[in-house]
Order: sequence, then structure tokens, then C-alpha cells
Amino acid sequence: MTAFTFRLQRVLDFRRTQFQIAESECHRVAARLHSIQAQQASLASQKFQTRKLFSGLAEVASRDLAPLPAWFKWTETAGRHLANLERATEQELQKRRQVLVDAQRKVRLLEKLRDDRKGQWQVEFDREIAQLAADSTNSRYARDSGLGPPAA
Repeated sequence: MTAFTFRLQRVLDFRRTQFQIAESECHRVAARLHSIQAQQASLASQKFQTRKLFSGLAEVASRDLAPLPAWFKWTETAGRHLANLERATEQELQKRRQVLVDAQRKVRLLEKLRDDRKGQWQVEFDREIAQLAADSTNSRYARDSGLGPPAA
């Protein structure tokens, strides 16, 4: 009777490591996407607060308004840049998720193979145990009935 060993265990361990790496990469890219979206929200909030501040003033001097066009132009440029980054990061996240799904599929395939092989081994092990028990019973019966070799 030999203990169960899965010959592809090292491959399974390697595939699990690949899955963990892919999962980590997905989390990293998702965090970067979240950061970009937070920057977009912050920029939109700053624009809204600036508009609100100036619309609430009773008097506005021209020197206060002078930097606004350049600032609003910068916010539009920054907004476009962030939108482009968001699109690129979403695409990268989709690719990373596909890699993750593929890695998970490979792990599950090997785990299923391991479980099938262990099931086969268990059946053979149980059959061997039953055969040993039967042989032991037959040996005891033969010895007790005097059919076996003489006891020393």
C-alpha cells in the first residue's frame, strides 16, 4: 500500500503561483483605475467649487478673473488626459482579468485531475484493503479448521 502522490503536484503549485500573481496584478491595476477615477472626481469637484465660489461673490475684480480661463483650460486638458488614462487602464484591467480567468481555469483543471486520480487511488486502496482482509480471514479459517500448515 503506497500513499497517494500526484505526479503533477509541482505543476499544480506553479499554476497556483501564476494564479496568485495574476490576481495580484488585477488588484494593482484595479487600484490604479480607482485612483484615476478619484483624480477625475477631485478635478470635477474643484471646477464646481471654483464656479460656485465666483458665482457667490457680490463683486468680482478683473484681476481675480484673469487666471480663470487658463485654469479652466488646464482642467479640460487634465480631464482629457485622465479620461485617456482611464480608458487605457480599463483595457489593461480587462486583459489582466482574462489572464486571471485563464490561470484559474488551468488550476481547476489540474485540481480536477488530481481529485480524479485520488479517487482512482482510493478505489484501488480500498480494494487492496478488502483483499488483505479477505486473505487474513481465509488464513485464520484455514488455521482454525486444520486445513493450513501445522502450528509450530
